[in-house]
Amino acid sequence: MKGVEQVVTEFLDSCYEVIKIQEHSIADTINSVDANNVSDIAGKRRIVLIGAGDSYAVSEYGKWVFRAVGLDAMSLSPPEVIHIPMDSDTVVIGVTASGRSLSTLDALQKARPKGAETIVLTDDPKGKASEEASNLWVTKAGVDSYNVSPASPTTTAMAYLLTIASEMDSVLQEDLQSDIKQLTKIGEKMLEWAEHEGKVVARLVTPGPPLYMISDGPNHVATQIGMMKFNEFAVVKGFAALREDFCHHQNLSIDDEDQALLVSGTKSPDDERYMKILTEVLNMQAHHIHVPEEFGLKTALAQTIPNAIALQMGAHFTVRRYNPDMEWFRMPHAKAFRIY
Repeated sequence: MKGVEQVVTEFLDSCYEVIKIQEHSIADTINSVDANNVSDIAGKRRIVLIGAGDSYAVSEYGKWVFRAVGLDAMSLSPPEVIHIPMDSDTVVIGVTASGRSLSTLDALQKARPKGAETIVLTDDPKGKASEEASNLWVTKAGVDSYNVSPASPTTTAMAYLLTIASEMDSVLQEDLQSDIKQLTKIGEKMLEWAEHEGKVVARLVTPGPPLYMISDGPNHVATQIGMMKFNEFAVVKGFAALREDFCHHQNLSIDDEDQALLVSGTKSPDDERYMKILTEVLNMQAHHIHVPEEFGLKTALAQTIPNAIALQMGAHFTVRRYNPDMEWFRMPHAKAFRIY
């Protein structure tokens, strides 16, 4: 069996760097957000977030963030915008780190003639999508290329949305503002913890059996990100499963020694019961990822961010373990369907 610490390719080193850079990029993004950007969405009847791939997970996160502060928000895959009535009381937020996602561009082009305001949340203000924006929200991911695993652009977009929400009057405002401050302070600890968790995951995971990543609420976004990271490296088939839905389905697919990651914001007695069922009743190889109390993060919305990084690390160290010679992604779908 190949060891986790093997020498890896330049490509995998580059992927690792865009994970590690989150030690600073999340704080850099939070500190760059203009509080006046709240006016871009204030008073709007509906907020529609769209994105593809990792950016779809960000749009799902944005749905949770804005609903938590009392806004009517939904997330959609870009082609779905044609099914939603839109007018001047609608804001469409297109999430695209590189600004080049063709489906997101097309959706924004369809939304504007209906009178909707359009915001593009991006890391590249020179990207094509910026031409379709009434307003531009720019992250500080600190990456030189969008052609490797988009770790930092994903979490910085999440941090940007969380910061916007923290500026809005709500029952959660005090907790959200506290969490935002914490996220600017704990970058080094957060990455050290995420790397440790990632290596634990890599020791657990083996190719062949499916890997179920189980959560709910905002933290389900972390499992969606984890699913995409494992699948894009094509070593293990990852599945994001809702916590309660997993209890009702998957009857045919669960075998002894299948693999599961339970992901939650904090550790609770219910988590312990759930883990006991996974390991002792279903005979799964399982690990519980939860955010350390010492991080001082009060809301599940904020806790989702370090959990997402831990799963990014898990996928990275798994591919380092089983395919350290990897030079590029396996991309049959990207080549079959023109996405950029």
